Amino acid sequence: MIQTSSLPTPGQAIELAAVTKQWGETVALKQIDLTVAPGTFTVLLGPSGCGKSTTLRIIAGLESASSGTVSIADRDVTLLPPSERDLAMVFQSYALFPHLSVAENILFGLKVRRTPKKQQRERLLHTADVLGLSPYLSRKPSQLSGGQQQRVALGRAIIAEKPICLMDEPLSNLDAKLRNSMRMEIRELQQTLGFSMVYVTHDQAEAITMADQVVLMQEGEIAQAGTPREIYQTPATIFVAGFIGTPPMNLIKAADVLQATAPGKGMEFLRGMHDSAANLSQSTSELLIGIRPEHIGTQQQASISAKILGMEYLGSDLLVTCRIGESILLARMPGNTEIAANETLPLVWAEENTAWFDSNSGARIRLD
Repeated sequence: MIQTSSLPTPGQAIELAAVTKQWGETVALKQIDLTVAPGTFTVLLGPSGCGKSTTLRIIAGLESASSGTVSIADRDVTLLPPSERDLAMVFQSYALFPHLSVAENILFGLKVRRTPKKQQRERLLHTADVLGLSPYLSRKPSQLSGGQQQRVALGRAIIAEKPICLMDEPLSNLDAKLRNSMRMEIRELQQTLGFSMVYVTHDQAEAITMADQVVLMQEGEIAQAGTPREIYQTPATIFVAGFIGTPPMNLIKAADVLQATAPGKGMEFLRGMHDSAANLSQSTSELLIGIRPEHIGTQQQASISAKILGMEYLGSDLLVTCRIGESILLARMPGNTEIAANETLPLVWAEENTAWFDSNSGARIRLD
């Protein structure tokens, strides 16, 4: 674990206003508005090609925005080079010099900036202590594990004592177990030193466990930004609902629910799933019901009947795949639940756990 530091680095705010990036006819970013509060951890999350790395590179100054502005600490840096933005960056490849020792790799930036040698030494000892690298300063990168190499890359970034640190998928080259431990260490490091962090990943587990703010991107736009709890509990669109969660939120056609309920009870059930659904004038063919797998239960007198297609035993949990009409859904149940494939399962869930979406626009809706 990273040791406690006594030298916090006050973070700075970052703001992107109407930022667009395009190459010819290809539009990578579309009018992005984003705010990163000082000293917070923001994760840019999304599938490949959604624009998250482009956004990070524009903040860093490695790419120029086609339009819009980038501000750091209320200073317009849109046209400034990376060297004048007062930030550090950790790349996916680590970018370590194989012929230099750990100490020389960490100190490289300070030497280029001709920092006094005494200050270099002091910062090196402090950084190595914070990252647990003190015993390895004389080693070459090839003599280190993947996690240790990642710490060296982190050390080179934090030794500069910049108020902003940018990371572009820094853990993607590590195995699953090491990723879990490293993401805790990176989060602890950010909280200890107090700098502002912008972190790019396609892994929702990293985003949910590390971030103060998750910015979920889709095709060059921000689909939703908020705390991990907000993103999980109140997804704004079908895309967000289907991307966040393991397994993700079930999206069930309202028309299938009507068919799966007891005769004459379908509309009554749908109204019961939403306190403001006094009228369901919108065609049920356009409505999707969103429900998390862990919020689905069984009850003998439940209104909905589902056919069990299969099960996945996970020890403490049992993931049950069911069919309601044309809709397939997953229910997360206790691992000791005794059921069999092809059985009919009565399902129930609470109104407060139900979300409604427009299948045409993809947006979350209210039925009042």
